[in-house]
Amino acid sequence: MENLTAWEKEINLNHFSSRPLYIQVKEALETWIINALHEGSLCPGDRLPSENELSEKLDVSPITIKRALDELRRQGLIYRIQGRGTFVAEQNKIALPLTHLYSLTNLTLEKGMIPGRRTLQISEMEATPRLAERLKIDPSSKVIKLVRLRLMNDIPLGLDTTFLPSPLFPNFIARYEENISLYEMMEKYYGQNIARAQDLISPILLRSTEANLLEVPPGSLAFLFQRLAYNKTDQPLESTKSVIRSDLFCISIEFLRNENEHQ
Repeated sequence: MENLTAWEKEINLNHFSSRPLYIQVKEALETWIINALHEGSLCPGDRLPSENELSEKLDVSPITIKRALDELRRQGLIYRIQGRGTFVAEQNKIALPLTHLYSLTNLTLEKGMIPGRRTLQISEMEATPRLAERLKIDPSSKVIKLVRLRLMNDIPLGLDTTFLPSPLFPNFIARYEENISLYEMMEKYYGQNIARAQDLISPILLRSTEANLLEVPPGSLAFLFQRLAYNKTDQPLESTKSVIRSDLFCISIEFLRNENEHQ
């Protein structure tokens, strides 16, 4: 072990795992690069080990290495210069701030990019007991189900599955407009405004259906946001599950120190 390079020490593959080797290689290299950037042992523009060296040292095929590197290039972590090698790219993930109610539309616009939405499903259905409880509606009430793919410069960045209480949003499907945000529609047609929201955030591995829609490999890491949003009278207006690509976004939290507390 004494003669191993830094990246060799960081990468451990399980050749007997059911998870594809290219995903293991991709995730291991991604973790090493991100940690090294944070520690300062790597900088944007630094050259990575060659495909041949990675293949030899990790004991995997060149095709596996190429596929893993292609995924890292696609998500913007590295870039390739023909004849020179593969290099660490500048990191420009979009920060999702947890200090206030964020808007994917506004965050995309702030980056100088074009936001977009693709409606995959809009329908009305009977509320399940769980949804009726979350939305504080009668168990016999209906809910509107809205599934949308969120885009940035036509690149899929997130998948939203939203449930709205039908009693508060009558005739919603007929009024639905894909080109404006959900919160704009709430205010424009129903005079409803989000006063507060609670997000529960978890890391998840994408299933095949979600991964295909988001154009990433199955098993890729993503953020799961589970939101319950309320109006000023504390009536829930929406229950939304958002699956957000972790290769395009990071979480930003700002803290104020309490001077009475000790580190």
